[in-house]
Amino acid sequence: MKNILTRQLCRVLIVCMGALSFSAYADMVGTDQVAAAARAAGARETLRGFIERGEVRDQLQHFGIGRASARNRVDAMTDAEVASIAGRIERLPAGGISTAAALVSLIVVELIWYYWVK
Repeated sequence: MKNILTRQLCRVLIVCMGALSFSAYADMVGTDQVAAAARAAGARETLRGFIERGEVRDQLQHFGIGRASARNRVDAMTDAEVASIAGRIERLPAGGISTAAALVSLIVVELIWYYWVK
């Protein structure tokens, strides 16, 4: 009985191996491809973190964009779009004031001080 079951199982396996093709394709992955994927994932996380900030979330709510909608929009963006926006976010000044604005403010303060004291 055991011998018959083993033969039948072997026949079924032989037919399955012949009927179903077991093909696999492997290719070398370059470091530039891996690095590009890592940069894209990092940029996407930067953008997600940015839209989770309180001020940004409030502004999005003001424009009628909900939290889930904003996340879906980030997920729908291409890697190039995400990298471009994340690059702009990273170049923004940390304190929210640019060098030119600080220079103009300093000049105005000095002019006020000069004319006030004189």
